[in-house]
Amino acid sequence: MRHHNGSKPLLPSSRGNPQQHQKQTVGTTTWIIFLVFSSCISFYVGVWVAWSIQPPGGDSAAVGSVKNDASSNELCLSAINGGGGELGKRVGDALQLKIDRALKIQCPSNNNKQPDQPLDCTRLCLDAIKGDENGDLGIKVGDLLDVKIKKALDEKKCPSLSSQDTTTKPRFPNSVSHFANGLVTINRKDMFDTYDFGVPINSGAENEDILMIYDSTRALPSDKDIAHAAQYSDDIPHVSAVDATANCETMNVIFVKNPGRRQCMAIVGGQYQGYHIQRWMRLVGSGAHGKIDASVPLKQVSRMTKSDGYDELLLPKTKHLALHREILMSYLTNLNDLQEELKAILTKIAINNTVVVMTVNKGQSELLLNWYCSAKSRGFDTSNVLLFPTDQFSKDLADGLGLATVYDEKLMHLIPSEEAARYGDNTFGMIMMAKVICVQLVNELGVDMLFQDVDVIWYKNPLEYFQSSERTNEFDVYFQDDGNRQERYAPYAANSGFYFVRSNERTQLLFRSMLYQGDLIFACRSHQQILISLLSETNSFAGLTVKVLSRDEDDFPGGYHYHMRKDFIRQMIKKENDPFIFHMSWTLNKVNKLEFMKQMGMWYVQETCVGKPAADIMSEASDASSGIAGPCCSAEAIITCHYRDKPSAVPCKDSPPKDKGQHSFW
Repeated sequence: MRHHNGSKPLLPSSRGNPQQHQKQTVGTTTWIIFLVFSSCISFYVGVWVAWSIQPPGGDSAAVGSVKNDASSNELCLSAINGGGGELGKRVGDALQLKIDRALKIQCPSNNNKQPDQPLDCTRLCLDAIKGDENGDLGIKVGDLLDVKIKKALDEKKCPSLSSQDTTTKPRFPNSVSHFANGLVTINRKDMFDTYDFGVPINSGAENEDILMIYDSTRALPSDKDIAHAAQYSDDIPHVSAVDATANCETMNVIFVKNPGRRQCMAIVGGQYQGYHIQRWMRLVGSGAHGKIDASVPLKQVSRMTKSDGYDELLLPKTKHLALHREILMSYLTNLNDLQEELKAILTKIAINNTVVVMTVNKGQSELLLNWYCSAKSRGFDTSNVLLFPTDQFSKDLADGLGLATVYDEKLMHLIPSEEAARYGDNTFGMIMMAKVICVQLVNELGVDMLFQDVDVIWYKNPLEYFQSSERTNEFDVYFQDDGNRQERYAPYAANSGFYFVRSNERTQLLFRSMLYQGDLIFACRSHQQILISLLSETNSFAGLTVKVLSRDEDDFPGGYHYHMRKDFIRQMIKKENDPFIFHMSWTLNKVNKLEFMKQMGMWYVQETCVGKPAADIMSEASDASSGIAGPCCSAEAIITCHYRDKPSAVPCKDSPPKDKGQHSFW
C-alpha cells in the first residue's frame, strides 16, 4: 500500500517543448503569470484561513477549545478541503479569471495577428501555464498552497499535514454507500487456496488479483491503515484472503471472464438480493443466426449465448416433450418395482455404501469389455460395479463378465442400441437419458457412487481418492474437469462422464431435477450443459458443494490432455506422472475413440470378441470356466498405430497424420 504525503497539484502537469528561439519569451511569460497567481492565491488563502479559524459571528473561545478535542483533526481537514467545496470552487474561478486576463494581455487575438508576427502567442501562454523546461507551474502553485496552509495550521496549533493521512476523499460517492464502502485486492491463487470454490482454477492465478467490495465499514479488514486505504482514494490496498475476509459475515462470489468483447459489469444495489446474473448483449437474430451488432440496443439473452452472438441453447420442441413424457411415464409406472430390485442388489454389492455405476448399449459394448479387461489386468476388484444395460445384448455381455446388472426392458426400450454416429447427434442425446436414469435411481436410495463412462481406463482405484479421510464429506459431488471453457459449460466445466456423488438431500434434489429436464436433454442432444446449469442452480439454491478436479492437476486426465497437453502425455508414457484414470473424451465418434486408445496402449480386448454376442463368444471358447474374460481379455495392452501426429505409446511415424500438415508426435 502506498500513502501520499503531498497534495495533488491544482493545475495539470505536462511538459511543453517550445523551439529554441522561444525559450526567453516563455520564461518571461511563465514568471509573470506565476507572480499574478501567487498574489491571487495568497489573498484567497488568507481569507480562507481566517474564515476557517474564526467565521464571522463565531465564538473564538469555542474555536480555541477545538485544539485539544478529539475531533480537531476532522475539523482541520474539513477546513483544508474548503467545507462544502465552495472555497475550492471560488479559488478555481479566480485562477481561471486571472488566466483569461493574462492571455488577453500577453496574447493578441489571432484575428488581429500581424502577418509578420513569428509566434503563436496563445499556444505559448498555454504552454507556460502547463509548464516549461525550467519547472512545472502547476506544481509550483500547488506547493505554494501547501506552504500557506501548513503555515496557517502551525500558527493555530492544528495537526501538521505531514503528520496525518491527507487522503480523505471517499473512494465511493455517498449514493452507492448502501452497497460499496471499501475496496481491496486479493491474489486470485491466495483466494482459491483459502476458499475452495469448487470451480477449476485457471492458469495465471498467481499473477492476477480479485476485487473485494465491502458493503459495510464493519466488514473492512481489522487493520486500521488498510481499512482507511480501502475507503479512501489512495491506491487500492492489497491484502491476504484471510485478512480481507476476517470481518465478513457473508460473502457473495461472482466469477467473470472477458469474452473478448467490450464487457461491462453492473452491480445494482438497493434491490432484493439476486443470485443470478442477467446477461445483456447488442444482438440481432437468434439461435444459430445471432450475431453482435454495436448499433442496436442492449437486450437480455440466454446465458448459453456465445460472445459472437450464437445461442447454443436449443429449447424443446413438441417431439422432445412427447419423448420425455413417454420415458417419464414408464419410469414412474415401474419405479416401485425398480427400487425393490435395486435395493436388493445394492445391499449385496456395495462396499462402504459405495458402488461404481455405468450404462452401455450394444454399440459401445466393446468399450465396456475393454474397461473390464484393463481393470482385471491390474488386479482391481470389480465386485461393486453395477451396470445398467439398455439392451439384451449388453446385459448378456455383462452377465458373462460377472458384473451386477439392472435391466428393465420397458424403461430402456426407447434407447437406441447402436452407437452414436457422432458426438451430439440424436442417438447420443437418447443415450444420455439412460445415464440420468441410472444415477438418479441409485442416488435416491442413499448409496454413494462413482459414475463413469465406459471409455475410462483405471491405473489406480479412483474410489481411494474420493473415500480418503481428508475428503470425507468435504464436497457433495466431484467432477473431472472437461477442459472445455465454452460459455455453455461455465462456471464448472464439469465432465459428465466421470464423477463421484455422495447421496444426501442436496444431491437427490440435483438428480431429481435432472430427471425432469429430459426434454432439454433431447433438444440439446447432450446432458452436459444441462447438468452444469443445474449444478450452479442447486449450489445457489440448496448449498450443494461442487468440486471440479482441475485439468492442471495430474490425477484425472482425459481428452483435453490427449489433444492439448502433449507434454503431460509424454510424461505419462514415460511413467513420470501417476494418474488415477484416463478418460478418452473429446472424440468425434467411437471410431476415433478406439483408434486413439489402441495406439496409446489402452486396449486390452482381443479382436475376435469385438461385436460378438456373449453366447457366440462362449460357444467358441476352449475353456468356459473363466467366462467371457478368458477368451477376450489380454493381460498386456494391445498397441496398434493409426496416426503419427496423435499421441502414442510407441512411435507411429509410418502412419498417416490425422490432421493435415501436422508433425509426428514422436
